[in-house]
Amino acid sequence: MNTLFFGLITLAIVALVVFLVWLIINVVDAIRSVKKFLVTTEEAMGVTLGEVNQSLKSLRNVTDNITVVTDDVKGLSGSLRDAGRSVRQVGESIRRVGEIVQSIGSETTGTVSGLKAGIKTGFDTLLRNLFSGGPCR
Repeated sequence: MNTLFFGLITLAIVALVVFLVWLIINVVDAIRSVKKFLVTTEEAMGVTLGEVNQSLKSLRNVTDNITVVTDDVKGLSGSLRDAGRSVRQVGESIRRVGEIVQSIGSETTGTVSGLKAGIKTGFDTLLRNLFSGGPCR
């Protein structure tokens, strides 16, 4: 019975050793797979990080260009505002000149009408006095 008992213990130890060898081989294969995965992931991450870095540089260029464009738009809007003020001032000056020309025209018309009436009256009086023998003789 001792022999049978030692035989069973030996058989159990051999089974355990075979199982441990099988387990170690599987663990070694798993470790190789993990290492291979890590190497592949590291390479992919290197490429990805390079692309992300390039994208960030492109994004920085775009934002810099947007800043330049907004500055240009601000300058353009300021120039347009100044041009609007100048146009408003020119319009106001033209309106004043128009008013002056209109007042000159009104004054001139009144002066010419008065001068015309005065000359007509003067000639009528002169002719009447010439032909009637009035006080001019």
